[in-house]
Amino acid sequence: MLRKIKSFVEVALASITSAMLVMLVALAIWQVFTRYVLKTPALFTEELLRFSMIWMGLLGAAYAFGIKQHLSLGIVPAMLKGKKRKALVLFNDLVVLFFAFFILFMGGMRAVESSMQQFSPILRLPMGQVYYILPITAVLIFLLQGLNTILELTSSEEPVTAMPDDEK
Repeated sequence: MLRKIKSFVEVALASITSAMLVMLVALAIWQVFTRYVLKTPALFTEELLRFSMIWMGLLGAAYAFGIKQHLSLGIVPAMLKGKKRKALVLFNDLVVLFFAFFILFMGGMRAVESSMQQFSPILRLPMGQVYYILPITAVLIFLLQGLNTILELTSSEEPVTAMPDDEK
């Protein structure tokens, strides 16, 4: 059941970030077309591209945590075996959970609250709405990393690292 939930969230994140990438490419092409062909640039595209790239990058980071492809040093866990390896992976997972909750979620909520009265220059969006991606990402990372941790603790096999077999 937990694997199904994890898989569903990962597929949803991959689909959303893929759709956002297509949108980013289309907006960039539209911006270049209006600027150089029509000689009247579409001003909203630059700001929308910036905000969309932030959202896509953070959602992609949550996806990377889910599939264990986030930035990490795989050489140390690869050198360890058994309980020592599982303990190190568990410690790493707990650090990520701590970071997701206290830094991304709590800090993100403060950023959202403090910037709701500040508006973006072109789209006139409250900047707090743009910053909502921080607590959203925190919840997704917490969920996916928590599921990874539970699955590793309940598994009798060696924890999986992000290193491919040929690099071990």
